[in-house]
Amino acid sequence: MEEVWLTDKAWRDNHIRSSDRYAHWVLLVFALVWNGITLPLFLQFDELMARIESEPVVLVAFIFPLIGVGILVAAVRRFLAWRHFGPAPLVLDPFPGAIGGHVGGKVDTRIRFQANQHFDVTLTCLQSSISGSGKNRKRRESVDWQTEGVCHRERTSEGTRLLFRFRVPEGRKETDVEKGGTYYLWRVSIDSELDGPDFSRSYEIPVFPTRALSSLTEGTEAHEATQDKAMEGLESVAEVRSVARGIEAFFPAFQRPLQGLFAVLFGLLFAGAGIGVGYAKDGGVFLPFIFIMVGSLILLYGLWYLGKSLLVAVTEDGVRCRRFLYGYPVKTRQILKADLKGFEIDEGATMTSGNKTTVFYQLKVQSRTGQTLTVGERMTSRPEVELLKETFETYVG
Repeated sequence: MEEVWLTDKAWRDNHIRSSDRYAHWVLLVFALVWNGITLPLFLQFDELMARIESEPVVLVAFIFPLIGVGILVAAVRRFLAWRHFGPAPLVLDPFPGAIGGHVGGKVDTRIRFQANQHFDVTLTCLQSSISGSGKNRKRRESVDWQTEGVCHRERTSEGTRLLFRFRVPEGRKETDVEKGGTYYLWRVSIDSELDGPDFSRSYEIPVFPTRALSSLTEGTEAHEATQDKAMEGLESVAEVRSVARGIEAFFPAFQRPLQGLFAVLFGLLFAGAGIGVGYAKDGGVFLPFIFIMVGSLILLYGLWYLGKSLLVAVTEDGVRCRRFLYGYPVKTRQILKADLKGFEIDEGATMTSGNKTTVFYQLKVQSRTGQTLTVGERMTSRPEVELLKETFETYVG
């Protein structure tokens, strides 16, 4: 394979700098500009207070200096964190990362080695695309594939070495070296909450279908801390118990409710906007109807998501699923063992907060005739859904 990844000087020596290395400077410059714009409010403080006495609404103007102070504090903290931890480049092993093989590597840090530290690592393939047109054009990223775990660690003379190794299945998208309108990129993120500044670094890396394997002997998927975290996550959304000749998993309502709450809130706002337009003078009928209809559908989805629960039994006879809505049974379906084709992981909705993207996973089972049943839901990491899949396969595999 042509070594196209060597055309990017950021990757050429396999010492990959964090993509956050300039972020603190950008944030600091933005904070200075913002505070420079809002500074005149303080220079005219007496006049502003006199105006507030007659027009209390002017008090809202103080929100902008407060935002500026918040941005400045965040910028200083980010700058100090960068100085504290240093560059901490990533060295890939293998280089480049391999589809059909391993994506792994090490990061040497100045962090003092301690037994109880945990460093979360996430490997993500992202599709970057442009949406909108004209002045409304903006670039957005969506998750194509993601996995996560906890880094292995080694003590070094200068601090702590972080190591990770993931197996990446065949068929994933390779890195687009020439970034066009729509392209794919791979990112490694490592985060840890520490005493003092928190460690948070992300690296854009080259990943190609070379099928190469890492020299690192321990996989992140098999790390005890990864497995423990997956078990804790699974237990937070499912009650798993043994039954005669099998296992049963109950996924109760109102677990990990953010997706449902967001849908309810957005649906209410959308429908409320339609009602407002309807009451407005010359508002017409068609536009309010569309707003109310769409908002109502979103609201119903949110209420469904919050109130749904699922009881799954996997035994030597096969798989049986029973769906409930706010405690009332809605539907029961079953696939006999002789008709089972296998379990598969389904990546559903995503939610992004800051630099972290959460993927909501479902586990499904298929029959040889094409029937598909949901046997696990509300899981937010690949290790969680992989653990449930392996557990079910033990009884019907």
